[in-house]
Amino acid sequence: MSLFSNVGRKFEKTKRTFIDDEAAEYACMSCENPVDEEYEYCPHCGKETVEPVE
Repeated sequence: MSLFSNVGRKFEKTKRTFIDDEAAEYACMSCENPVDEEYEYCPHCGKETVEPVE
């Protein structure tokens, strides 16, 4: 359960950062970089962790 809690906190932190800046619609949950479009793989780190920022 700790793994999911850590991922949830990281996602929430990243989401709040991008919502406050209103810069990106998507973000990579691994490297925490903003992404302009919905990609299958992050253009920054190459992982499959691009998620929409709500």
